Amino acid sequence: MPAFRPLKKPFIAILVKRAVLFFFFLSLLVVYLYGIGTAQEFMDRTQLLLLRLSVILGLSLAVSSIYGIILNVWIIVHDRRYHFLGGAGFYIALGILGIAIATLAAFIMVAAGGNRT
Repeated sequence: MPAFRPLKKPFIAILVKRAVLFFFFLSLLVVYLYGIGTAQEFMDRTQLLLLRLSVILGLSLAVSSIYGIILNVWIIVHDRRYHFLGGAGFYIALGILGIAIATLAAFIMVAAGGNRT
C-alpha cells in the first residue's frame, strides 16, 4: 500500500486560517463574557468595553475572512486546487458571523446610549 504525502498548503494560507480561527475564538469569548456579564450585572463600563471589543473583533474576523476568501479563490484559479472550495465557503460563513457580531454589538451600544465616553 503506497504512502500518500499530505497535500502541501501555501504558508500564507496556513497563517490566514489560524488568524481567522484566532479572531473567531476571541469573538466567541468576548460575546460569552458579555452574556455572562449581563446575567451577573457587571458594571456599565465593563459591559461597554466588552461591546467595543466585540465590534473590533467582529470586524477583524470579517476582514481576515474576506482575505481568506480572496486567497482561496486565487489558489483555486491559479493552481487548480479545487479542494480549497470548501474553505472558501467556511470563510464566507465566518465573515458573515463576524459582521453580524459587530453589527449587533454596535446596535446594543447605540441603543443603550453608551457610545459616549
